[in-house]
Amino acid sequence: MKNLILTLFAVIFASNLFAGEGDFHLDKEYKIDKAGLLDLRTSDAKVFITGSVRGTAHVKIDRTITAKGWTWGSDDFKVEVKEENGNLIVQERQKGDHVAAIGYYMEVYRIEIEIPEGVSLKVRGDDGDYYIKNVNGAISLRMDDADAELAGCKGDHFEFRLDDGDIHMDQGRGSLEIVGDDADVEIYKANFTSIRADVDDGDLVIETSLANNGDYNIASQDGLISLNITGGGGEFEIRHDDGRVITDGGFKTLEEGEHETRLALANGTAKVNLKADDARVKLRAQ
Repeated sequence: MKNLILTLFAVIFASNLFAGEGDFHLDKEYKIDKAGLLDLRTSDAKVFITGSVRGTAHVKIDRTITAKGWTWGSDDFKVEVKEENGNLIVQERQKGDHVAAIGYYMEVYRIEIEIPEGVSLKVRGDDGDYYIKNVNGAISLRMDDADAELAGCKGDHFEFRLDDGDIHMDQGRGSLEIVGDDADVEIYKANFTSIRADVDDGDLVIETSLANNGDYNIASQDGLISLNITGGGGEFEIRHDDGRVITDGGFKTLEEGEHETRLALANGTAKVNLKADDARVKLRAQ
């Protein structure tokens, strides 16, 4: 009985020590070049990054822990912000024992960053949701289990590396690179000059024009490849196993076999290579 009482006392004491631990608040302006780089490294947060006509970066971070009942463990949390050669590095650092709870435990973690619209963006994230608006530099997102929505981003290089997450874009141009496991990507109103995409189990839905002499390479093992061609044309080489190929529009069949289909679309000289194992392929020309 004595040991049980001591154990309960230790748990309650740990709970009292934990109250408020892990909370973090920051609201500050930082220097960044108008064509600099924002390097963000974080996890499990709602992140809002907005570009506008401004000369500095405004970083606002709020992380609040609410716990009721018994909690134990430690949560040593902080975010370091560093100005470096015209760039800005925002890096989350968290260490401590795993926090366990009997009762109620909730984390609310929100990051809001305003930057000059010409800044490039590099994100390294684990979990969370990312909302990126009017960022006109190059954008690189490397995330584990996270979703991202991009709106009004007018840069000319986009790189996405995802494990299990979704990407949605309302426009795009220049070059696009995608590597994903279980990821869904939707991009509309784009004018990409090159695409390199390789997704294991996910859907790639891309609406884009084709540039003359443009290079487009897309592979999906088990999912959907959907291309809506809004302008231009060229030759399409599709290698497939158990997948289906569906076309709509002015495609001309050059060759059709059990494992390979070659098509042509007039008014362009782009090269489009598609590889689909068990994936479906849908091509539409407007």
